Amino acid sequence: MSGPRPVVLSGPSGAGKSTLMKKLMKDHESIFGFSVSHTTRNPRPGEEDGKDYHYTTREAMQEKIDNGEFIENAEFSGNMYGTSKAAIEDVRAQNIICILDVDIQGVNRIKETDLNPIYISIQPPSMEILEKRLRDRQTETEESLEKRLEAARIDMELSMEPGVFDVVIINDDLERAYEELKVILSEEIQKVEEANKSKSGPRPVVLSGPSGEEKSTLIKKLMKDHEGIFGFSLSHTTRSPRPGEEDGKDYHYITREAMQEKIDNGEFIENAEFSGTMYGTSKAAIEDVKAHNIICILDVDIQGVNRIKETDLNPIYISIQPPSMEILPGVFDVVIINDDLERAYEELKDVLSERFAQEKFMLGGAQKEKRD
Repeated sequence: MSGPRPVVLSGPSGAGKSTLMKKLMKDHESIFGFSVSHTTRNPRPGEEDGKDYHYTTREAMQEKIDNGEFIENAEFSGNMYGTSKAAIEDVRAQNIICILDVDIQGVNRIKETDLNPIYISIQPPSMEILEKRLRDRQTETEESLEKRLEAARIDMELSMEPGVFDVVIINDDLERAYEELKVILSEEIQKVEEANKSKSGPRPVVLSGPSGEEKSTLIKKLMKDHEGIFGFSLSHTTRSPRPGEEDGKDYHYITREAMQEKIDNGEFIENAEFSGTMYGTSKAAIEDVKAHNIICILDVDIQGVNRIKETDLNPIYISIQPPSMEILPGVFDVVIINDDLERAYEELKDVLSERFAQEKFMLGGAQKEKRD
């Protein structure tokens, strides 16, 4: 599993774990993401499917467990709860810290995996204080409350065993416990912040249109006239190089097997097959350009455009079209009709100058700014 180390937060109900977790995610919205658990219980008033839990049937959840799709699961008061591998990957794919809220049984199951999280237990100062907190809620029957208290006693005992948790926070004061939690996670927070900074930069530009020389001519002319402003995201392909083409300059030439493996590993932002040949844009190729703080140009077909729209890349979409082609509405930010190459080129420059004005990437003046 890729991405920053997850954080496992555990502790008995009433210890303040949920409050601390919500406060952490609110104060560091772009740093943490919550791994939404599955459950077979019904939603309570105000709860939302996909936000509080993934609500599912016992049969469907058991099938997913049997298929190895869960990293941990348990049963409490006749209801099943669990954390799916997909829920964790949904968070980690965003390069943020995934928070898992699990009980002590779930902690022990996660320790049998290769997840390698930071294990943190949130505990009350005493059973007496915990019981008062739970009774003050007035949301449970006496029988249900006794079951919860018994589970809490076991949780408190096991959490103090050596090696179970990296850190145990005694929540006798919410603000103090929150500050302690932030200190524990400060190193991981810093890593994510630095990673996000390294991935920042101007928005990429997706150029699309029918196959032909004129789109490529516009791209080459743009990059030649504004050297140091634009960088081309080099695609991968399984076809052989044509005369005069160079690996790493025209395409990354690769075998079908190697490219399929990279696609399966989630390393591509878009890919397609045409006339028996695979083409695609890797995430690494885009990051290589953005790391230089220049505008990344992607040359993709309409199928690639639609796939990129499902990602968080947030590029500017521009279509270069001949006069007679019909354009799908709402797909592109700008459509340039190329009935005259020079006029189309001037329109392309004007569009990009306007779009990047807020980012101080005005064409014609940006090179001087960079040298100064």
